[in-house]
Amino acid sequence: MLSLRLRSQLAGIAIVLVAEGAAIAMPTGVFLLHPGNTAPSGADCRSLSARVRPSVEKAEAWYWGRAPFGSEMEFYLFLSKTRMETTFSAEGDYDTGELRNLQTRGDKTTFELVPDDHPAQVVSGWIEQSRDGSVLSVTLHDVPTIAAEMDRTTYYCSFDAGTQI
Repeated sequence: MLSLRLRSQLAGIAIVLVAEGAAIAMPTGVFLLHPGNTAPSGADCRSLSARVRPSVEKAEAWYWGRAPFGSEMEFYLFLSKTRMETTFSAEGDYDTGELRNLQTRGDKTTFELVPDDHPAQVVSGWIEQSRDGSVLSVTLHDVPTIAAEMDRTTYYCSFDAGTQI
């Protein structure tokens, strides 16, 4: 058992590391897509969750092709340390695939994504979570489009503590 003094010193070290922007764990789990092109606030995410009533079960239904029908369309992101999968990607999209070369610094994790539909292509990007954990953004760099390669940021909401996978 750790002495009270040692526990206090360790707690102090942890606080300093977080304050100096040391790496924290990359967020993983199931997240609800927030519609729109601007970053939502925590209140926006709480409002969306209250309307949609997201759940892991509904997300898994989408994943397996059984779209749950509700008053509002909902889509999800499944995120682990090795994969990123969305329930809204069309065939040939760049949002779903293997994650590699993850580097976490502070609240931002950079990665390389090898899209399932384009295994010869590597898309770099980052994942960033708000300090309160309610909002997650995923930015993909140089995603090919008809016109040109473009950066694309998509926003998601955490919807309950049970979303970890």
